[in-house]
Amino acid sequence: MSMGVHRPEQYQISEFDTFEKFLFEWLINQDVSKIDYIFRPQYTYVCDANNCLMVDYLGKVESLDNNIKEVERKIGRKILIGHENSTSDNSDYHDSYSNKDMIEIVKSVYKKDIELFGYHF
Repeated sequence: MSMGVHRPEQYQISEFDTFEKFLFEWLINQDVSKIDYIFRPQYTYVCDANNCLMVDYLGKVESLDNNIKEVERKIGRKILIGHENSTSDNSDYHDSYSNKDMIEIVKSVYKKDIELFGYHF
């Protein structure tokens, strides 16, 4: 079984003018275990109660092309992926953070994701 990891630090909700407002005015006040699944820490979908991966391969959205090639190699067949919601924005996620407080909010809400999936600030 394979699973991709969505990068929570890049998710920007359209109801806020900026990512900063999203963090300070909404996310910081949420119980992430009770909000919409898109905002929940991703480890809850791919790890067991001991934080051990329950999948054979874990890909990341930022390296999707390489991940697809790896899964194709493992299963011995071609995978066709649609481009329904594509973006040309290939900027580094670090560029989304204009101050240290933003980083601290994301680090506190998504601490286990950051540790388990090897993200760094």
